[in-house]
Amino acid sequence: MTGENASANREIKLVKPMTPRAAAAFLGLDEKTITRWARKGYLPGHPLGEGKRKFWRFIESELSEWLAARTNRDWAATTREGRAA
Repeated sequence: MTGENASANREIKLVKPMTPRAAAAFLGLDEKTITRWARKGYLPGHPLGEGKRKFWRFIESELSEWLAARTNRDWAATTREGRAA
């Protein structure tokens, strides 16, 4: 294994999961909305535990990508229809 490959394999990005409260603050939404949307699959989330009551955790980069996709899609749709410049 070369030096480049060895160092590339050692680069592990540690991500601290966000609670629903932190995700809600990040997106400017209510905590219950975050959990409901995650349960429905609308928002990227990671359920922990089994059964009906799960603990939800969120990754900031996934929420950022989700938000960017929604924003860009909405902007493109309104631009195409001529409602926005």
